[in-house]
Amino acid sequence: MLHRKFAVIKLWPHLKTAEDECIARLRISAKSLGIECLVVDSFARLVDPPNVQLTQEDVDFVLSLHFETPKQYDIFSFVALWNPVQFFHEWGYRKFTRNLLTHDDFLSCSSPWADDQVRRLISSDPMREPPALQLYHSLSEPIFPPTTGEGKLFYAGINWERVSKKPQRHGELLSMLDQDGDMRIYGPKRFNGVDVWAGFKSYQGSIPFDGVSLIRAINKAGVSLVLSSEAHRQSELMSSRLFESLAAGAVIICDENPFAHRFFGNTLLYIDSTLSVEETYGQVKAHLDWIQSNPSDARELAKQAQDIFLRDFALDRCLQKIYTEFPNRKQQLECLRTPRRPHEKVAVIFLMPEFSPDVLERHITSCLAQTGVSLRPILVMDENNFALFGRSVQTRLNELSVSIKVETLDFFERNSQGTVTSRRRFGSIVQNINEHFLEDDCFCIVSPNERLFSDHIGSLLRTVQDNEEAGAAWTDALVFHRTDGVDRADLHHDPGTHGLSELRIGSGRFLFRKSALPRDLEAVMPYLEGFPIMLLFGITRNVPSNRCTLVMDFREPTRSHNFTPVRAAEERELLIDYAPAVFGKAGSLSEHGGQVPSLEFMTPDQRTKFAVELAHSIPFPAFVSKMGFGLYRWWLRKRKDGS
Repeated sequence: MLHRKFAVIKLWPHLKTAEDECIARLRISAKSLGIECLVVDSFARLVDPPNVQLTQEDVDFVLSLHFETPKQYDIFSFVALWNPVQFFHEWGYRKFTRNLLTHDDFLSCSSPWADDQVRRLISSDPMREPPALQLYHSLSEPIFPPTTGEGKLFYAGINWERVSKKPQRHGELLSMLDQDGDMRIYGPKRFNGVDVWAGFKSYQGSIPFDGVSLIRAINKAGVSLVLSSEAHRQSELMSSRLFESLAAGAVIICDENPFAHRFFGNTLLYIDSTLSVEETYGQVKAHLDWIQSNPSDARELAKQAQDIFLRDFALDRCLQKIYTEFPNRKQQLECLRTPRRPHEKVAVIFLMPEFSPDVLERHITSCLAQTGVSLRPILVMDENNFALFGRSVQTRLNELSVSIKVETLDFFERNSQGTVTSRRRFGSIVQNINEHFLEDDCFCIVSPNERLFSDHIGSLLRTVQDNEEAGAAWTDALVFHRTDGVDRADLHHDPGTHGLSELRIGSGRFLFRKSALPRDLEAVMPYLEGFPIMLLFGITRNVPSNRCTLVMDFREPTRSHNFTPVRAAEERELLIDYAPAVFGKAGSLSEHGGQVPSLEFMTPDQRTKFAVELAHSIPFPAFVSKMGFGLYRWWLRKRKDGS
């Protein structure tokens, strides 16, 4: 059953931004449908007191309006495709497109560019489907009757020309229109310390982000100037100003954004912003003269445009359709990542070397959350810890609907008096688990600071079942940390793109097949502290699930060890001894589905290729790049001639 509640993320809880207007409209539209819209931060915690963490038991889904953050909660998540593709290139293409892919589904804004971008990203992912539902940065109320109002030209914005100090045609056009006294300009007076509307006599002040005041102001003016950025025009994507103006019943003067033409045809008045500013200004003035001379025809035009808006783009219609189709859509997507053989058991090893009620509850939550998969969960405790706390642990486990077996081993070295002298190396723990606790072929080892989303084990098992030759599957991971007193989450992508000095690759993000592991692991595994999981990852043919379903929480103290640079160097040599084709100078993990070797392990040709690719990735000015690569080609010819 649906909760008839959803959450929307407010990325900047302590700032007032245009995002607040979108959220206010979502809440108004949802309420009209008998649906509750809750406002949360990027972790799905309520923005307002009591600031509780929401779960799947509280809301049907979470809606993310921006690509800046990945999905950071174990709830079905939609991300709205409201941003032009160019924005990804400007912010950091790979990083932010990966953020998109952490969400469960995509809401289209009828931009072919944005939709096709997602189609490209998921083209080889069998667990994904292209966007099927729509959500526009629109509204459903208030709706005003068509009008020409005061016959004034409404415009709202920040006047980015003043902030960025870059030449923009909109600023010149607005300056020319401002001289006529026919405009009503709204927006913040100051932005980033700049008086953005200084000198504009048409400036009226700011408008509160309450979902209604902006619409009233447009209606009063009667004519709305809707301009798009070049990025929006290229992606055939409209800003919210078009929908606001349609709701206000205003006559709309719009630039030639393909979206407007495609859906609203001749119900809007168009200007060609590719012409000179003087010519564009003349087109605006001609439209204003026509409106003033033909108010009845102008209102009829506004009515036709508003009818299209109410039929196809009103926010309440979008939300109603999403809720109508959501159960089937969710089930369809879940089927894509459900194991083909759900009866195939997976041993999930939950590590608790030191007794902690919080760690115990985290492991229990991860275990109970798993769906569509058959688990054999095992809680592994230190033997001395079990003697002290085993009874209370077993009492807690007996309360569960799922049976979690408790096993013990020595996590610590102790002297004859039983005093802890050191921790055993993590590799020896992994080797003991491999030898004594694994009855099933597939297994996952979950560290104390890791938490699994509900589809984690199921999607990993589906991945290895779809790739029978694979010995391992892995997911992206979220690294939770606290910086400057603020909780943050970073997306940790391919574990093989971080050098052998990287210890935070995690363990629970991997599902291994025991049958794919060599029989002589005991020759190397017990001697590793920092790289036992990297070893298993490197020596097995592995495939990604292309999902992000695990959290590694570094906001609290984690397993401490004396893993010094000296020991790291020693362990690298052990890895090279054991698997030179993978970790040695002659090979690289990339050939085995894993990482590129560090520079010290590269051949001269590999280093040259790496340097060229790195240079290509840096956004130098064109003349610098041309000169630099010209010098490189000259050097390369000389080098070849010399050889």
